[in-house]
Amino acid sequence: MPLHHVAVYVSDIKKSREFYDPVLAACGYVVSFAYDEFVYYAPASNPHAAEFGLTLADPSKPIGSTHVAFGASSPSEVAEWYQVAMKSGGKDNGAPGIRKEYHKGYYGAFVHDPDGHNIEFVHIDVSCDAAT
Repeated sequence: MPLHHVAVYVSDIKKSREFYDPVLAACGYVVSFAYDEFVYYAPASNPHAAEFGLTLADPSKPIGSTHVAFGASSPSEVAEWYQVAMKSGGKDNGAPGIRKEYHKGYYGAFVHDPDGHNIEFVHIDVSCDAAT
């Protein structure tokens, strides 16, 4: 069964949207629906899919850290998304580059969002599997 949607807890919806709205727009996502305490994003090609969301956390509980990876069609797209994330308030957690420790063809970049979630943009060149 495929994954339907995922949401991360955030401390401030407005601040988080200032980061995620432009970052996810660069990834081809649009706001699917939004309320005071949560917002969901979906691919522009299927705006009702609501795949990724932000939910306002209970202030009496710790948020914790989450890792979410968005797939890119090329290394240049990874680099573009990384730049948008950095300009939108992200904190560097790994500039775009090859990550041989994960896979020969793994090209990724990592940023922390305003709540410290580790957001990754990744492109995997599967043709590297055939190379010996």
